[in-house]
Amino acid sequence: MKIAQIVCSFPPYRGGMGNVAYFITDQLSQLKYDVTVFSPKQGHQDSDYVSFFKMCHLTPQLRYGNATLVLQLFFLCWNYQVIHFHYPFIGAALPIALLKLIRGKKIRLILHYHMDLVGRGWRKLIFKVYSKLIFKIMFLVSDKVIVTSLDYARASFISPFLKSQPEKFVEVANAVDVQFFQPKVKSLFLQKKFGVTGKKVILFVGALDSAHYFKGVNYLIRAFQVLKRDDLKLIIVGEGNLKHVYRDLADSYGLSDKIIFTGYIPDKALVDYYNLCDIFVLPSIDKSEAFGVVLLEAMACAKPVVASNLPGVRQVVSKKVDGRLFKPQAVDHLAEQINFFLDNPDEAVKYGQAGRKKVVKYYSWPIVVQDIIKLYHQDYL
Repeated sequence: MKIAQIVCSFPPYRGGMGNVAYFITDQLSQLKYDVTVFSPKQGHQDSDYVSFFKMCHLTPQLRYGNATLVLQLFFLCWNYQVIHFHYPFIGAALPIALLKLIRGKKIRLILHYHMDLVGRGWRKLIFKVYSKLIFKIMFLVSDKVIVTSLDYARASFISPFLKSQPEKFVEVANAVDVQFFQPKVKSLFLQKKFGVTGKKVILFVGALDSAHYFKGVNYLIRAFQVLKRDDLKLIIVGEGNLKHVYRDLADSYGLSDKIIFTGYIPDKALVDYYNLCDIFVLPSIDKSEAFGVVLLEAMACAKPVVASNLPGVRQVVSKKVDGRLFKPQAVDHLAEQINFFLDNPDEAVKYGQAGRKKVVKYYSWPIVVQDIIKLYHQDYL
């Protein structure tokens, strides 16, 4: 069985959707499936991840951010039996929909719905029109639709489709490598490098580019300013064209010595950053955030988490068991939840241990990928 994974971005580009596609592909290839990833060239200097799968870097006919027109997918995927399409991927949906219409049952099309296209300003209108037209087409031609949580699906743009054809939807959560992301002793090197020895550390991990405006880093910085604690530092891991905006905001609050911007950190080094922190925060502001894999990575390292009370995200966090939720964009409420862990270190440890236990049981990639494999085989058994 030849399997194509089609995704708009892929490591080393920092993005949740690409990371999910990578781990699915890696697990499948280890199980000896013939898998090829099709993703546009991103221009990064990093070498490709070493694995058993094949990688096809697409040269787009047009590009705007992560939206790329890649009509060649129609021909490149002609002989594949399974196409796993990670949605949204503006510029790739129509050639794949046309291919499915022509090839029919010879191709099994799995539509993996990661998130709504939200956007701001004029992009909001463009995304709305695109979603109404393109998702409807993709939904009609697909064999199954994967959602990371039904909670998110019920609150998202695709809710009417879920209501009309619930049998077409399957809930398959994201996952993490629990053997890699696990509790470790804090790195002495990183403590010295960032001057956090004896300090409490709050951590954020995510892309800092315009495509990830919804991560809410500006609200986290404002909440950090509200805390006004000398025993605390905030580490922001990530790179992108908005980093200077966030740095300027930190400077305006007089926090340049307390907020550390690390820039891009390779995935292999992330586990040391998670273990360096005392609290992990995901302050996303809208439905562009549908799950939050970074929450699982932090929880796998036995760290308590604070996250926005958003559909999908709130399903990852067991409230007042392994994490705390706050109202999106509510700076004071966010500061209050962070302060809870700072003032109750024993509770923070309990939350972290509960999170590790949950992730190992429910969110390990070998477990999750088996559910995906069943979808691939349904019409071939």
